[in-house]
Amino acid sequence: MSTEIVTYQEKVGALSLTDVRGQVALIHAIMTDIMKRDEHFGVIPGTGTKPTLLKAGAEKLCLTFRLDPEYEITQEKDGQHLTILSKCTLWHIPSGQRYGSGMGSCSTKESKYAWRKASRKCPECGKEAIIKGKEQYGGGWVCFKKKDGCGAKFQDGDQAIESQIEGRVPNEDIADQYNTVLKMANKRSLVAAVLNTTAASDIFTQDIEDMAQFEPRTESAPPPASPSSADSPVIPTAGGAEAAPRFINADQAIALEDRCKEVGKAGWQTLKSNLLTRINRVNKSNITMFSQLPPEDYDSAMTWLDSHDKSLRQFEHERDKNIGTLKRDMREAAGHE
Repeated sequence: MSTEIVTYQEKVGALSLTDVRGQVALIHAIMTDIMKRDEHFGVIPGTGTKPTLLKAGAEKLCLTFRLDPEYEITQEKDGQHLTILSKCTLWHIPSGQRYGSGMGSCSTKESKYAWRKASRKCPECGKEAIIKGKEQYGGGWVCFKKKDGCGAKFQDGDQAIESQIEGRVPNEDIADQYNTVLKMANKRSLVAAVLNTTAASDIFTQDIEDMAQFEPRTESAPPPASPSSADSPVIPTAGGAEAAPRFINADQAIALEDRCKEVGKAGWQTLKSNLLTRINRVNKSNITMFSQLPPEDYDSAMTWLDSHDKSLRQFEHERDKNIGTLKRDMREAAGHE
């Protein structure tokens, strides 16, 4: 009869303390040495110092732990609207064992898919570039070239312009979003599965990169004063006086670009893209450069960059402290084995 003693740990197939410490240390090492902030993970202002795991970061962890994602999709239709429920199961490639799973969903009923911001279109070129012309140049309406327009001019009262609906309107091309919500549901379930399987929720939080970080503007809120109106089209008031410019001036655009470079460093272009994306989602707009930013959004953009910079500094401090603690614990554990 065997006298071999089987520990409870061996009986249930549990990881040893050394294995657990090693896995946590490996995830920290991957995050520190391989992953890039604002590409694989990012710190969302207002959510503390814990970084958010992005899709690219989840894929890096799948590569590290040799995990193969497999998706199960459930679709629900409500008229033209589509809701996707995705279950992601992670399989260990070398052994073929199921390691874990996660759920995620996305729907065209979400505001960023269900609605769009309508602007007046030019009857000549079809671009949404119509602005009110300056009174000293004859007033009327202009297809603004700096918004990629054709420069065509139209008289006040022209129904081809003034009969068009502006503002938040239902997205009439909702079916164009079907593939997008499928990919978004799969992305959400992948991140959830990776966090569940690798037990990395103490290091990362769930992917919330698509959540708006700006408070929507209210119609009654006056825009902040602009130091200069150079290069910004101006809308005349009813009495002919010039009102606030439609866009920030060149100095403000350069200041935003410089702040992105200062905060984002090598990843500043990704940071800039994330900032513009968040502004577009709140405003239902489609701006592609800072020179198209409305003056009332300038302070919010600068505040977001400052908060992002502060959160990153806090995160890096906590990360370095945690890595130091892990290394000390591993040395102590090795000394007791």
